[in-house]
Amino acid sequence: MTELSAASIAFRDARVLDGSGRPPFTASVRVADGRIDAISEAPLAADRVVDLDGSYLAPGFIDMHAHSELRLFENPGAREKLTQGITTEVLGQDGVSVAPVPPNLTDEWAERVKSLDGTLGETWPWHTVSGYLAALESVEPAVNCAYYAPHGNIRSMLAGFEDRPLSGEHVVAAGPVTGQRLDRPKSDHDTAPGELDAIRQELEVALEEGAFGMSKGMIYPPSSYARDDELVALADTLAKRDSFMISHVWNETDRVVESIDRYLDICRRGGCHAHVSHLKVGGQQNWGDSEAVLDLFDDAVDRGQRVTFDQYPYTAGSTMLTALLPPWARQGDSEAIRHRLNSAAVRDRIAADISQPGDWENLAYAAGSWDNILITRTGSGRYQGDTIADIAAEMGREPVDAMCELLVAEELDVTMADFVMAETDIERFLADDRGTFCTDGIFGGKPHPRAIGAFSRILERYVRERNVLSPELLAYKAAGNPADILGLRDRGYVREGYIADLMAFDLDSVSANATYENPFQFSDGMEYVLVGGEIAVRDGELTGERNGDVLRSYEEWGGATRPELDRAADD
Repeated sequence: MTELSAASIAFRDARVLDGSGRPPFTASVRVADGRIDAISEAPLAADRVVDLDGSYLAPGFIDMHAHSELRLFENPGAREKLTQGITTEVLGQDGVSVAPVPPNLTDEWAERVKSLDGTLGETWPWHTVSGYLAALESVEPAVNCAYYAPHGNIRSMLAGFEDRPLSGEHVVAAGPVTGQRLDRPKSDHDTAPGELDAIRQELEVALEEGAFGMSKGMIYPPSSYARDDELVALADTLAKRDSFMISHVWNETDRVVESIDRYLDICRRGGCHAHVSHLKVGGQQNWGDSEAVLDLFDDAVDRGQRVTFDQYPYTAGSTMLTALLPPWARQGDSEAIRHRLNSAAVRDRIAADISQPGDWENLAYAAGSWDNILITRTGSGRYQGDTIADIAAEMGREPVDAMCELLVAEELDVTMADFVMAETDIERFLADDRGTFCTDGIFGGKPHPRAIGAFSRILERYVRERNVLSPELLAYKAAGNPADILGLRDRGYVREGYIADLMAFDLDSVSANATYENPFQFSDGMEYVLVGGEIAVRDGELTGERNGDVLRSYEEWGGATRPELDRAADD
């Protein structure tokens, strides 16, 4: 073995944050054969001894909302994540991802996710969740990876990109979507031979192939086309495995409280655990609604419901520029959308819809100004770092016209950052112990800095500088709580026998260097990061070790049902 892969490693004089939320304690921690071998007040002997001199030693952070599905094929070393202390990424977010995909819709799906998840450079060689996980495993990623079953992908197996309810009746032909029968193999628990039953079966297949839960994105087609009865049926399917639903809710701006209430009700009716993606309150007129959101969570918990969320620590969100369009303008395949946007009458209608609040999530209205919509990536590389106001001035067009022109010219391959949030709401959510953290990282161009610096920013700004979180609450929200949500029985904590996903940091030295102007500035302050017992980062630099595991739910759970973990019994 090399020096960096010694048979055993002991970290002495460590201030241990064990991931439970308990205060730190000083100890020596020894790693052997990929696991935490011993924790002792007395110094421990090992083949390699590292004196941390009072630095914190914590479980490796879990990025609960990541978009590295395809990026890891080109960048398996995951430098941007490891240098934040992240050892596990959770993929398959927002109901829109890379598997499962019907063979006839693979190209369309690749087109739709290229702004969000990147490109592979070849036709996807998989159609199933198991196929994707096997392909990801083959590139030997440096971080562990888990995957959610994306609702939009599952829905497309039955209805393509049609905006219609799924039928509870037997449906024989899919017509122009697949040209094939919609019949699915029946299982013992089938109650109806229609589409609602078929989508439940498709979800079960994804879970059986390793997905941990089901994500949905209620502003992204075709997930956005789901009616509540469909989502309740899927929540019921998840509940049978004690799994959970993860949602980008319908509206994170003017109707954020109403949308979260609706989501919690769906999960309650179906009986599954509810997890809210990238929790936020957008639009100045809505700032302060974080209190009402947390009140909803309190009420749900009082009724016996489990509620959690993830969050990133920035006042700007980031997504595809098409998210600024009203829902009617995003219908159909990519070619249909581009054709629609060429129409002057359509652009006028878009401008009218954007100018006022409505039932849909109007991000442009929430931003308040076109100066607050920053272009982060285009397929051509033009206009990256410019605002829509800048682009409109350069084109000599009205902002909506310029936005549509940009989308057509770039074949919809445009991402943005939208400055819509307030610090007070961010801090209120950060202080809540039901939360977890995420990067929600979209790469390419000049991406939102959250992809490279989110966890370091939490440590630097909200633990060290503003004291919004204690170090022990940080470790619980970044590792212990996510591991509990996912059902990872031997990860997320610094405990004997657990897998040695660990990170050591000097809180005074942590710096999130990524900015909107220069996002690819990696974080400082991570002294060591271990993945599966191998040192992936030493003194802030990658070692080249790529020891990540592709996690599968049935393996981590020890069966088909998420385990009920009693961490106190492990003490």
